[in-house]
Amino acid sequence: MKPKMKTDMQTKITHKLAAAATMGMIAGSATDAHAQTATTFADMVKNILLASSGFHNLISVVCWIGGAGLGVAGIFKLKNHVDNPGQTPMKDGLVRLGCGGALLAFPFIMQAMQGSISNGSMQKINASSLQMDSVTVFQ
Repeated sequence: MKPKMKTDMQTKITHKLAAAATMGMIAGSATDAHAQTATTFADMVKNILLASSGFHNLISVVCWIGGAGLGVAGIFKLKNHVDNPGQTPMKDGLVRLGCGGALLAFPFIMQAMQGSISNGSMQKINASSLQMDSVTVFQ
């Protein structure tokens, strides 16, 4: 069987969506005009944390949409298995449901990880309190 090729219209739409997503990420991450030239390691860490502060929401949205999509696809695969068990294995639906649940849980796990390294405060992670081998690195 010959693989199905994308039409020119589908390719154009895909390229437009990719361009819109890229511009959205750039616009969302370029909100701070206070970034300073990094002269020390502490300044570099602060600039990295400042520049990546908006990615949490983007990652959460992508995970929620992907998790919901995989959950729905898993339900349809399980329905296909019930209708014709010989044609569609049950593992296809269960794998999609499991991956969808993992994607839906990922933003909460990420928030818990961020809260654990910032003493429970989600307002701003303090780069000056990071330590390595009981020696303050960022001074």
